Parts: sequence; C-alpha cells; structure tokens
Amino acid sequence: MNLLDFIKGIIIVWLAGISPLDTNNSSGCTNPDYFLAHRTACRQISPVVKTLEYEAAQNKALSIATMGSSVTGGMGASQKEKNWVSQLAQALKKQPGLSDLQVSNGGINGFSTQNMIDRQIPDRIIRQKPAVVLFETCLLNDYLQNIPIETTNKNIATIMNQLTQGLPGSRIVLLSPNPRRHGEVKNKAGHTYEDYILGTKAFIEQNGWEYIDIYKEMNETLAKKNMNLDQVLSDATHPNDEGYDLWANSVIEYFLKGPKRGNE
Repeated sequence: MNLLDFIKGIIIVWLAGISPLDTNNSSGCTNPDYFLAHRTACRQISPVVKTLEYEAAQNKALSIATMGSSVTGGMGASQKEKNWVSQLAQALKKQPGLSDLQVSNGGINGFSTQNMIDRQIPDRIIRQKPAVVLFETCLLNDYLQNIPIETTNKNIATIMNQLTQGLPGSRIVLLSPNPRRHGEVKNKAGHTYEDYILGTKAFIEQNGWEYIDIYKEMNETLAKKNMNLDQVLSDATHPNDEGYDLWANSVIEYFLKGPKRGNE
C-alpha cells in the first residue's frame, strides 16, 4: 500500500465517523458491534479474519466462496489438502469462533474471465451468500485464449458489479494467479502474461477493490530463497505442492494481518 492509498483509507474512515486511533481499542473497529455498524469503513483497516470473527459473534453461519481457474481448483497439487484454498480453510478454522467455517472451492479448469460471465458463475456465488468471496482473476487462461487486456478488465468490472450488487454485505477480495513459464512470450493479442498481471492490477487498484498480488509475492519469495520458478511448478502453468504453499502463505497472511504497508 502506497502513501496515497493510506491517506485515502484514513479519509474514508474519518468520513464514516471513525477516528483511526479508535482501531486499537474497544471503542473502534476491534469491537464487534462497532465493526458491524461501520462495516465499510472498518474493512479499509481490518484484516479479513476480523470480518469473519465479528460476523461469527452474531451467530451467523459463515462461509467463504472462491471462484477462478484451475490454479484455484488445485491442479498440480498432489492431493486436495495441498491446494491454497484448502490450506486457507485449515488455517482459518483455528481462529476463535471459526471452527465451523465453510469454504467452497469454485476453481474450474480452463476458465477465463469471459467463461465466468458466459457460465453465470457470479450468480452461483451470490446464491451461496458467502461472507467473503475470493475471486482469482483467471489471467492464465485469458492470456492463453488471446483475450485483449481491455476486454479482461471489462469482464472483471462486470463480475465485480454483479458480486457487489448481489452481495452488498460481503467482503470481496481479488487475487492474481501465479507466475508461469514462458510468460514473456506475446500471445496473438500482442500481450505477454505479465502485461495481463500489470494491466489488471492497475485497473483493480484504480477501482479501489481489495487485491492480493500472488504473482508479485511468489516472485519475491523465490528471489529471497534463491529458488527458480521451475521448483514450484508442476508444469508450465500450475503450481506444485511447494508452489501452493507459497500461494497459501500469502493469502493466510493477508487474512490474518491485512494488506502489507510500505516496504513490508
């Protein structure tokens, strides 16, 4: 999060009548009743797990719905429990009041953003009435299917509009997919895979939507550990168990601690 984003967040919570100082004591967003009364503003400064814990305090049946492509479904993992969605579910169920949390995996092999719309996947998610939606942006398949980036961004906006209108009380978080081999090669639309990553990230941040940059975080972790991409992929596009561990760690950290700030 850069300085401008931080300042915008402070303005939002102040307009909602919340002092940023209140978020560290019982009179602010750490109080369940206060959080629910100031849901939109508190989400700017509270980790996702707090949303779940505060909703659980109201004795609600809580669920998380995920939607995306095969890398959300877990292709490349040695077993179901190794994909990032399963690992996230295991970690969250250890948090106070969340042992009964339900997490559905809506990753579908080969799906692009256009497939999401054509097959009415947002409507399926809305019918589940989840407290949190994780939307992996399907860029691996938009790249392979030569969908222009402008169309990809338009599709993301369409999906987000459907989700926010159909689930006004839910928290929606977008995620990029992982790095892939040969992503520097341009497709028939004239775009590299990284073009999709960077183009959609800018569009998502411009709209103020919550976003986890899995692509960036996995690459940074590989660099820190002096590892190469082949070590965490099962083929050209899908993570192996170690790759899904890196993905899961990033999502779990975001859920428990919130977005990284500054140089974190």
